[in-house]
Amino acid sequence: MVSLKSTLALALCAVLAAANPIALEKRQGTTGLGSIRCGDAKYSRKQVDEAVAEGCRLYANNQQVGTSEYPHRFNNREGLTFDTSGPYQEFPIISSGNYTGRAPGPDRVVFDPDYRGSCIFVGAMTHTGAVQRNGFVSCNESSSSSGSGSSAASSITTSSSFGVLLPVLSLLALTA
Repeated sequence: MVSLKSTLALALCAVLAAANPIALEKRQGTTGLGSIRCGDAKYSRKQVDEAVAEGCRLYANNQQVGTSEYPHRFNNREGLTFDTSGPYQEFPIISSGNYTGRAPGPDRVVFDPDYRGSCIFVGAMTHTGAVQRNGFVSCNESSSSSGSGSSAASSITTSSSFGVLLPVLSLLALTA
């Protein structure tokens, strides 16, 4: 009888594990980002951080700069892949400091202004190489060599039903 209870408990665990897989979620921000390459332009993590910080600052203060009024909403008609589901804002990234209203150039950082209460970098894009006029393609991101993580790393989130069933299964195992 003890063997049957143990077998039943193990079988139930296997079924629950298959039915409730642990969801993985991409990490956001520039942790582990080495640099980005947009066409022929290369930007350091520091330049990305500064552009995102300025875009977030302007967004938080309800301010915009330039004739195209940056930062502004990016609707992602191109279907580019980013680290969150949005809504997104775009802001120019340029090689010589922060964008202040002059010609924006082709490259942009994309940020989510309210991801879990924070304004975070989710990706970069460029007009360079886009098929359509005013279209965008993703920039290439490289990881830093520090090994401290990467923007594509995953964190684990568990479903609440699994958290409730674990004590029940433990109790079954103890009574077996």
